[in-house]
Amino acid sequence: MTAPVWIDAQLPEGDQVFLCHVGYFVRDLTAAGAAFERLGFQVSAINVLSHADTDGKQVPGGTSNRLVRLRRGFIELLAATHDTPIADQLKVALGRYQGLHLISASHDDIPATRERLIAAGFRVSPLVNLRRPAKTPEGMREVGWSVQRLEPGEMAEGRVQFVKSHTPDLSWPADVIVHQNQADGLSDLLICVADRREAAARFGRFTGRQPVAGGGEAILPLERGRIVIVEPGDAGRRLPGFAAPSLPYLAGIAARTGDIASTRDVLRGRGVAMQYQDDELICLGPEEALGSYLLFHRPEMVEPWQTLARRI
Repeated sequence: MTAPVWIDAQLPEGDQVFLCHVGYFVRDLTAAGAAFERLGFQVSAINVLSHADTDGKQVPGGTSNRLVRLRRGFIELLAATHDTPIADQLKVALGRYQGLHLISASHDDIPATRERLIAAGFRVSPLVNLRRPAKTPEGMREVGWSVQRLEPGEMAEGRVQFVKSHTPDLSWPADVIVHQNQADGLSDLLICVADRREAAARFGRFTGRQPVAGGGEAILPLERGRIVIVEPGDAGRRLPGFAAPSLPYLAGIAARTGDIASTRDVLRGRGVAMQYQDDELICLGPEEALGSYLLFHRPEMVEPWQTLARRI
């Protein structure tokens, strides 16, 4: 199996692909934010997302979010707040389960990525330029992202997209990326599917990366972060109390922590149940982590899901 790579940068360069962020689809942003704050994360206020229509006027995109911004990557909490097709897609996903439904990879050249995805056989949605205001010490500024989504149904796992931040200083301001649980970066995404070989080939076409097979799993190694794909039997052997609400299921995320002892102290102090813990790993179950597993690990641990499987 190829050695994992972790480029310690916020934005990719050249042909690099990063696991930029994941999104939880939720019914109530206030309750979802409180759930993540209980886990020791700092969570943003609610942001209403908008984009430009054909006349250049900013209109609501259909969803609002709250953000958990990490030093590398972030976690997004999303809820439907307007009557639009995007909001309808979120509601359909919530009918399956509340939890992870969004995967965002990042690349420096979104137009070129769009052409590559089309050449790889994907149906792509129109390019969206998301905008929202941000209050800064210098006054109001505009946060900007380019988002290239696939058409609904292209990826059964959820909303799968490429993004580029045009305002990284506003998207990751230094004063909001320090968390009591010491979480530092989004490292791995675990996906449970009925057929891991089919899913791995499809995600390989999406990321432009060759999947690596071994040990009952398929891995998409990116320049920052990894996508790990397993089938239900293998998920059950590595996740305490595993039961998929439906398939496919974005089963969990792994987050690097700079001080796992502090992570444990914060979780214990708030009465959070830990399904597994040792001096290098802490695993939270879906009932504590908003519908999917959450695995904290030391930064030097490069295969957290595989390590958890061996230890349980």
